[in-house]
Amino acid sequence: MPLSERSLALLNNLVTIDCNETLGREQDDLIKDTFTKILSSGNIYKIDDIEKWLEASHVTNMVVAERILNVAHYQKAKHDARNPLKMARDDSCGCGGDC
Repeated sequence: MPLSERSLALLNNLVTIDCNETLGREQDDLIKDTFTKILSSGNIYKIDDIEKWLEASHVTNMVVAERILNVAHYQKAKHDARNPLKMARDDSCGCGGDC
């Protein structure tokens, strides 16, 4: 599932982040808040989607790109841990045998 328009709009706010060697607290909070908003609004993402977005949006500052990916991983793991009940796809026919 590709990133939703809302998720992309939130992520595009991160493109303007610039830093020399370390991120400031405000910049770090912006990254954290962005992923919290994405997940709390019911949107989900795959890390591959975030990596593709980083390439497409031309985020060239490696410090910023690495922090975005780290926060994306962490927030997703936290979200998944709080929401353990997920619908599993059931490919069986229901007869209990190997159909």
